[in-house]
Parts: sequence; C-alpha cells; structure tokens
Amino acid sequence: MHNLSVKRAFAAVLLCLLISACSIANKNLARETSVESGKSLAAGDFQKALDGFKAACKKDRNNKELTANYVRTAEEIKRAADRALGQGDYARAGNIYRVLLYNCPDFGAFAARLTFNKYTLETDLKKSRTGQVDGKAHQALEAGDFAKALETYQAAFKENPGDVDLTVRFRGTVNDIEAAGDRALGDKDFALAGRVNAFLLRNFPAFEGLQPPVAFSRGTLRETVAICRDGLTKAGLEEYRKGNLAKAIAVWEALLAFDPDNAEIKKAVNTAMIQLNEIIKKN
Repeated sequence: MHNLSVKRAFAAVLLCLLISACSIANKNLARETSVESGKSLAAGDFQKALDGFKAACKKDRNNKELTANYVRTAEEIKRAADRALGQGDYARAGNIYRVLLYNCPDFGAFAARLTFNKYTLETDLKKSRTGQVDGKAHQALEAGDFAKALETYQAAFKENPGDVDLTVRFRGTVNDIEAAGDRALGDKDFALAGRVNAFLLRNFPAFEGLQPPVAFSRGTLRETVAICRDGLTKAGLEEYRKGNLAKAIAVWEALLAFDPDNAEIKKAVNTAMIQLNEIIKKN
C-alpha cells in the first residue's frame, strides 16, 4: 500500500513537470515567433511575418498565446495598409492588402476575432487600385499628356472590366480634358484648343458608350476644331501679309499638329518656307 502511494505521488510529480515543461515550451514558441515576426514587420516583409506564425501554428494549433499574437500581427499589417491608403500611397496599400488577401484562408481558425475579412480587404484593394490609376492619370493631365491619361484608364479596364469606380473616374478625366480645351478656346489659344478637341474626337469611340455619357458630343468637338482651324488659318495669313514669314509658318504648323491632312495649309507652309529661305540666302 505504501509503495502504491509513492508511485502515485511520483506519477503526479512527473505529470506536473510535464505540464510545466509544455507550458514553458508553448510560451517560448509564442515568444520566439513573435520576436521574429516583429523583425519582419519592422523590415516591411509582411508575408514573412505571417509565414512565421503559420508555421508555428502547425506545430501547436492549441497555443492560445501564439494565436493571440498571430491575430495582433494580422491586425498590425492591416493598419499599415490603411495608413498607406489614407496617405495616398496607393501602390504600397495595394501590395499590403494583397498579402492579407493571399493569407485569408489561413486566418480561418480566428477569423471571428479579426476586424476585417475577405470582403473588406477586396473593397480596400479596389480603392487603392482606383486611387493609383487616378493618380497616374492626374499626373499625365497636369503634364498635358492627354493620351497617357486615357491609356492609364484603358489599361486598368483590361485588368478590371466593368469596374464602376474606374468608369466614374474615367468619365471625370475625359470631361476634365474637354474642359481644358474649353478654357484654351476661351483664351483664344486655338493651337491648344484644337489639339485637345481633335484628340478627343479621334478617341471618341473609347468613351462613346459610357453611361451616363460624357458632357460633350462628337458634333461639338468638330465645331470647336473648325473654329480653331479657321482662327489659326487667319492668324497665319495676317502674319504672312505683314511679311512675318517665320511667325506665319509657326502658326500654320500648330494647325497641322491637330489637322495634319490639311492640304491648303501644307501648301501655304511650303510656300512661306521657300520665300523665307530665299530671303535668308540674300542676306
């Protein structure tokens, strides 16, 4: 009987030691994983930070401390993405949201504890993608590169057909280009107004089917191009009659920039150039 009691006591001690050892091992695993993950977070390697927890959880799925740290890490990554989005760093935000989306299937065991899910991540990714496209298009507009502005949206539509937000921004950008042409026309800058409206006329099929439609029609574009053509033709003739051949040529070449098939103006430019060259030779 005495020996039995001793054996039971010994077994109890061993059990306590085993439990204690497991507890220490669990804490060590959670602590070591968190430390390594923290280093990856600081370096901006969010995928590596999550990979560490993913691997550790495979070793110990019931480690509550490990899971809690996993959740905190995922939330910290989400906050980093949200900060980038709020600061207008759309490329960085999009990259981080993609990392979280890729890892979403691994969050299943604690998904209910997260403040985000696959749907919210997809929504945020869409915002970052739209913001990035809009930013590039805006830069192109500021530089007067209307073709690049349209190409930016068209490339985005190929990757995301039917995207409503992109469609709204695209329509707005097209209307902004037309407004720039209107301002130039109001300032009697026929060269710029002609270039803008001729560009929109050439590219009209790209936005013809938008609903609601853009704020102008093919007819108004043609009318504006005609006004600019007439304005530059007359301005060139006035300079030509004054004997300002170089100025006349410059005006007419500005016209040819948006109306390259204008045979009459081509002939006028050639005539003025011949006359200007003769004058230069004589001098």
